[in-house]
Amino acid sequence: MSDLRVLHLYRPRLPSTRAQSIQVLNTCHALAVAGCEVTLLADAPRDNMPQSELPTVAEVLSYYALPPHPNLILKLSPTAQPGPQGLWFRKHALWWWWRASRDTTRPAVILARAKRYVDEYSVLPWGPPVVLEAHEVDSELALEAREDPAPLRALEDRLLKECAGLVTNCDGTMRLLERAHPGALPENRAVVYNATASSRVRDWRPGPEPIVGYLGSLRSFKGLLTLVRAAPMLPEDVRVELLGGSAEEIAALQPLPPNLLTPGDQPYAAVPDRVARWRCAVVALDDNLFGRWLCNPLKLWDYRAVGLPLVLPDLPTLREVMDDELSFWYTPGDADSLAEAIERALIEGPDQRGRRRHLRSWADRAQELLPVLERAAKGSS
Repeated sequence: MSDLRVLHLYRPRLPSTRAQSIQVLNTCHALAVAGCEVTLLADAPRDNMPQSELPTVAEVLSYYALPPHPNLILKLSPTAQPGPQGLWFRKHALWWWWRASRDTTRPAVILARAKRYVDEYSVLPWGPPVVLEAHEVDSELALEAREDPAPLRALEDRLLKECAGLVTNCDGTMRLLERAHPGALPENRAVVYNATASSRVRDWRPGPEPIVGYLGSLRSFKGLLTLVRAAPMLPEDVRVELLGGSAEEIAALQPLPPNLLTPGDQPYAAVPDRVARWRCAVVALDDNLFGRWLCNPLKLWDYRAVGLPLVLPDLPTLREVMDDELSFWYTPGDADSLAEAIERALIEGPDQRGRRRHLRSWADRAQELLPVLERAAKGSS
């Protein structure tokens, strides 16, 4: 058991179906179970919502099927107004810093996903060390968008040189940081993939209708247009279901073929049962910076906990975590290749159901994070 005191420096919206919110809260809860005292400061689910609709801590934990834990200090913003929310967050983060700096009976460390807050924190004259958690390389994304990367690269370089540890979500993110910032990365670093909750494990029980499913946001850089183009090529009785996405994201995919359904976001607790009835699931990604270098989709671990056949783009970010013989690969951006991979999954997938289910839990992720956090805390003592 660890005796660390941890501040997770991020502002997730809670509750929410967004991957960041799910990942941050579940990671904090798993670290608390592992013995850490963990503080998380969260924003309201949406800006400017009525005060009477703000959730309680009990409601947030219940939404994610998480039991309360005495080591988890979850604080929710008492307002949904953007400006006051920011002030509230900084006030409580500063109070944590003061308390952790004064109380030397317990080693303390900050785990930070938000670079801007780390940059603000760095002006303080002393305090617990920071472990930076990187899921993207902003300067490289700016280059891809043909924007000036210099300010972002300078920020990244400064934070990497100052931080006491580094965690990335996949090997590609780590390698991209090494390439963009040679010599700047701390020795204390590790690749720590995403995970899912044991409560989301299901037996794969496909329904009578052949449904091919996709779970997650429908943002343009994720390769959903390839799936839209592939849907009409599938057998007539096959339906494609996009589970998630905003009205704006769905509108951007129009026109949709008749066999492609968009039920939108679903309650978090209802998703595993729905996924378990699909014949196969698709991870849609393009061969861009995000798909090739930066992603470790949360949905991938949800899919694997159910054990249904997976149709995956042939990209390094997925090859590094998936067994080749248990996946149906397609060429990203190629609708014909995707349609062919889906048809193979529908035909061959049932023969492999006994070998597919795999649970990577948040407890597993916490155990991989702890050595980095503990080395950072020890190095500052």
